[in-house]
Amino acid sequence: FWVAEAATVPAVGVSDVLLSFAIGVPLALAAAFLPAYEAARLTPLAAVRGQTDLFVRARLPRRYVVSALALFMLAGVFSVQPPVSGLPMYGLAAALAVVGGGALLVPVALSLLQRIRYPLDRCVAVEAMLARANLAAAIRRLSISVSALVVSLAMMVAIAIMIGSFRETVVYWIEQTLQADLFVSGARGSPVGDRGGIAVDVEQVIVEYPGVTAIDGFRSINVPYRESMIIVGAGRFDVLMSHGNLLFKSPSDSRTAMTRAVGRDAVVVSESFSLRYDTQAGDRIELPTPNGPQRFDVAAVYFDYSSDRGLVVMDEAVFARHYDERRPSRLTVYLDEGTDPRVAREGILASLGSTGRVFVNTNATLRRQVLEVFDSTFAITYALEGIAIFVSMFGVASTLLTLALERRRDMTLLRLVGAEQHHLRRMIMVEAGILGFVSLGLGLVVGLVLSLILIFVINVQSFGWTIQFHLPILFLAQSSLVIFVATVLAGLYPARLASQLSMADLREE
Repeated sequence: FWVAEAATVPAVGVSDVLLSFAIGVPLALAAAFLPAYEAARLTPLAAVRGQTDLFVRARLPRRYVVSALALFMLAGVFSVQPPVSGLPMYGLAAALAVVGGGALLVPVALSLLQRIRYPLDRCVAVEAMLARANLAAAIRRLSISVSALVVSLAMMVAIAIMIGSFRETVVYWIEQTLQADLFVSGARGSPVGDRGGIAVDVEQVIVEYPGVTAIDGFRSINVPYRESMIIVGAGRFDVLMSHGNLLFKSPSDSRTAMTRAVGRDAVVVSESFSLRYDTQAGDRIELPTPNGPQRFDVAAVYFDYSSDRGLVVMDEAVFARHYDERRPSRLTVYLDEGTDPRVAREGILASLGSTGRVFVNTNATLRRQVLEVFDSTFAITYALEGIAIFVSMFGVASTLLTLALERRRDMTLLRLVGAEQHHLRRMIMVEAGILGFVSLGLGLVVGLVLSLILIFVINVQSFGWTIQFHLPILFLAQSSLVIFVATVLAGLYPARLASQLSMADLREE
């Protein structure tokens, strides 16, 4: 797990800046078209009387429900389409359709929820009734900002489920495949760059060390296959079957099939190879060798997450017969049950001395390194999702503030009939709570559907492997609670300002 090159920050040139303007400005104009068109059609008399709000309240949900269902059905059709030139174009279109359908359900949910009584009504019955009425009269304006929050939450949920599923898959994979107690890799001058083969005398020292019960060696080469490059590797199938525990996808009796492949012109292929080249157990593939093309039987397909190029593994003796007898670059060492891996590691390194330049890692160390690399790789993803949600919450707060400013006269009338400032503050806080509830509900549902597309369509078509689905319930529950509280708190400033503005209007009257 060494990286031969350091990551560098790409330079931002003039072309990148111009491209951002070329994309951002047309999108901004397109987003402004619908509000501008609606404003142009609105007559002054209808604006004064609020007739449009009454029309929207009566007619809004039906067409949005039909449009959302149509988009969801379209997403289902796209999800079963094959990739286009190796790219998941239909999968991306399905994800976009699901996001669009979720956004269209926002006005429907707002329209339905304003008719339902909440448990909070027992404490703030009048404020809750007024809040629902206010939201019902402003569904069209609220839908934009709430939809932005719903989309952000859906993306957060989908990414969280995908990353959680990927992590659990990696944990499950390393627990099943990294069964050896020690892992030995060759070194060539430094821990970076290409690794050399492990010498015979080095392997002999390890074999003779007390407590070592079996050793498996792995070597690999890059081989052209159907205008692409794959990895052809070799291992000791007898050791792998007696001590290893590969995760097989097919056939059901894969271990027996793999046992029969020992010493024969037969191979096991990774899932990514199987999906990319439409190869199943029982098929035959043709690989280039120094002696010309050779045909090999596919004994089994196994789950592998080490490479998306595709991996073909054959028995060590078969590899030596068709390619060469190069030394393995990695060794997996199995110890007796009572042998301490850490003590064995130190003993092997001491026995090798300066004659063998190798890296020796224990099972626990290697697993920890794998998960550390994984967690650090996806840490930035959560940060970006958090920023998107934070910005969307500001959009909800600004919308509530705008509605409060527009309702100054209404709030003045409420004050005249006896409403206090804390009543108005509660009313807007209830509005924020309803918006947070709608956003969370739709965000979770849309995010769950979106995660299924990401895991079983886009990821499979992009990388060629299947992630085992895992639902991070605790993380989703914690984040939902935090987001709901934050959305309610986003209404504090609009609520405070609304109560102050209504008092100022009362003095002017």
